[in-house]
Amino acid sequence: MQDLLRNVSASYNDFSSGQKKIADLFFHEPIFIAFSSALEVGRRVQVSESTVIRWTQKLGYKGYTEFQHTLQRKLAEERLDNAQQEQPAAADQSFLENLLDADITSILKLKQTINEESLLQVVDRISQSDQRYVTGNFFDFGLAEWFGGWLGSALGNTAMMQPGTAAYYGQMAELGPHDTIIAFAFPRYTRTLMDTLEQAKRKGAKVIVLTDKEESPAAKSADIVLTVSVNANLNIDSYTAVHALLTSVMRFVYVKEHAKVKEKLARLETAYTDQDIFI
Repeated sequence: MQDLLRNVSASYNDFSSGQKKIADLFFHEPIFIAFSSALEVGRRVQVSESTVIRWTQKLGYKGYTEFQHTLQRKLAEERLDNAQQEQPAAADQSFLENLLDADITSILKLKQTINEESLLQVVDRISQSDQRYVTGNFFDFGLAEWFGGWLGSALGNTAMMQPGTAAYYGQMAELGPHDTIIAFAFPRYTRTLMDTLEQAKRKGAKVIVLTDKEESPAAKSADIVLTVSVNANLNIDSYTAVHALLTSVMRFVYVKEHAKVKEKLARLETAYTDQDIFI
């Protein structure tokens, strides 16, 4: 990234007034340029799309796309370097190996920071609940559905809670002190999820929140919070450490409720066999 900064700085005096506006945006918000079109960049600084393209050509690139790809790669490498300061990547590692190392680092961080007492409280609450509801921001709903599906198979009495659906309002109406909501709240946080958790809290339900930091807005309504960091490379979030945490919760639930889980999974396997599901 530093070589790009030096290149733009060295050429700054040769830029037109419009091109200097683009350079200033690059210095202050490189991520915006990395993931926005030339037209969007031009609108941001009030110059034409062609001015943006000519600016990248003046820097020695064939066009905006080549410059943008270079910038994306540089930002990703810089972010990985920062994330791996304690475990620097080998100089001969490929970009893919560095990406995978970032996920390994996130799991090691989870290992060092996880509050095992809180995890055991989560397992106890999941086991004791009459009804379990699993929900999340819409970016996190895949995680919620995967975890909720396993809980339903292993323990029963588990449902997805998806705001805005007819089922959602029925679930909120029935929610009570013996029920638990398990919420996934990773950036970007939605007002809808915060409202759901606040309502659940008022109704006396227990609220478990999995989120990226203690200061998460969802933590305000939580009885128990489990924090786990989410890596973002090239604007793509990696939930590797979240999956590792959930797998640990599932294993603890399996041990705690071994007889019940084993019986339910056996009945499920029988249903699979009766329906001839698998090859």
